[in-house]
Amino acid sequence: MLAQIVLTPTESKRLIAKGISRMDVVKKATEEGMIVMHPSSSTYFIVEEITGEKPKTDYWVCGSITPKGMCQEMGTLSLTFRDRPDDIKLDPGTFSYSWVIRNRKVSSGEKLSTLLEQMGPKDVYVKGANALDPQGNVGVLVGHPTGAGSIGFVMAARRKRSFTLIFAAGLEKLIPIPMHEAAIEAKRMGCDYAMGMVVGLIPCKGGRKVTEIDAIEILSGSTAIPIAGGGLGGAEGAITLVIKGKEEQVRKAIDYAEQSKGAKLPQFRLRSCYDCPNINCKFPGGDKPWAT
Repeated sequence: MLAQIVLTPTESKRLIAKGISRMDVVKKATEEGMIVMHPSSSTYFIVEEITGEKPKTDYWVCGSITPKGMCQEMGTLSLTFRDRPDDIKLDPGTFSYSWVIRNRKVSSGEKLSTLLEQMGPKDVYVKGANALDPQGNVGVLVGHPTGAGSIGFVMAARRKRSFTLIFAAGLEKLIPIPMHEAAIEAKRMGCDYAMGMVVGLIPCKGGRKVTEIDAIEILSGSTAIPIAGGGLGGAEGAITLVIKGKEEQVRKAIDYAEQSKGAKLPQFRLRSCYDCPNINCKFPGGDKPWAT
């Protein structure tokens, strides 16, 4: 049987969340261990898929690419620079915004270093990716002015503690060059102009990426093939997929895709660029109609 489906980026995030939450390693961590997630639009739906509830925090994402450039969401921005207004060398181990699921209950507020010390082979860490190359490698943007940010901290801990690392990576993240080449060009030092924060790109190894293609296979056993990207009227960034397989598999894939249609994320709250405390930002200033 053949079918064609269209998913906007947000709908893809919902579908990928359904796939990740049904992976064997995640189901085992749900029952016997813990799942730690970096707050993001990619992990937001995973909390709901596992616990049946939306995350109840004043933040749901840290940094993001917005129409005016690289920016940090108001919730984590206010907390970060309220607590450390002059410190640009923040220790990633003190990051305390992770969502943690234990016994199907979500909590937050624990330091990342404390969480990683508790993690082992039965546990899972999930992070949203910012880039996906044609070879299936993923990368994460880092706005921290020094080091590799929280993801570098996590990857170092994984090598010691052997927990599972999963990257949610919608096909909208696809870049046309190898990840290592893109990472070389994403320089923070010496960047003279930036629309928002200057970022680096960290290639991420040792984890498993989950795209819409992977999610469809996990959820239904059918095969998904991308045939188009983009759209209009709210479908900008959308992906069009052909689904093929046995009739039972394809119909199951259609069901999960239809469950994902209409998915919505909370509003991304931005501070005014003219009074923002983010000292890592290179907002160009001046009379820019697209930057307020």
